[in-house]
Amino acid sequence: MTERVDGGWLLRATPGLHRGRSNHALTPCRPLSVEEMPAAIDRVEEFARRQGIAPGIQVSPLVLHGRLMSELDHRGWGRRWPVLVLAAPVADAGGPSAGMALELADRATPEWLAAWARCEPGRDVEAHAGTVFRRLAGLATFARLRDVAVGIAVEGDGLVGLFCLAVDPAHRRGGLGTEVVRTLLSRSAASIAYLQVEESNAPAIALYARLGFSEAYRYCHRVAPR
Repeated sequence: MTERVDGGWLLRATPGLHRGRSNHALTPCRPLSVEEMPAAIDRVEEFARRQGIAPGIQVSPLVLHGRLMSELDHRGWGRRWPVLVLAAPVADAGGPSAGMALELADRATPEWLAAWARCEPGRDVEAHAGTVFRRLAGLATFARLRDVAVGIAVEGDGLVGLFCLAVDPAHRRGGLGTEVVRTLLSRSAASIAYLQVEESNAPAIALYARLGFSEAYRYCHRVAPR
């Protein structure tokens, strides 16, 4: 659920999915004045109390919100999950390899969910299946290469976003992630692709750079002290 409020903030909660990042308020895409910050942070905390979630803010893009970051530092809010958002012209990624056929579906099939669980051990697969993935049925493309690589493409407004790109740990560095990306983009009518990757994931960043992706902006999450 989302709640848009004055000033451009977007308050967000995903009932049934307790992954912290999905429950964090999103900052407006403009610098915040010092005077408006206390009321804005109070509103985030009040929304979190109503939803029964921990207060959190996705500070995005970082380049606009130095003053907010300083204020949250002063209040003792923690920093979590620094992320790079990468973008590339779809045409730059190249086409998939011949003979490397992926299974594509417009929903998260049981086989896709099982492959994702194998590729990313520890994921709350069932919670995603009953919340986010259920809402994506018919709106996204779920790609699966046997049970060793997966990915999702969501298209809209001339953009295609890539999510849940993952390869079985035993099969990494063999070009499977590249095949998933190229296959998904080869089916897209969008001109620009984007994806998100944690700053610490150097191998993934290097892979995406070879496919033409470069940094668009950065963000991080701030979490209130207990």
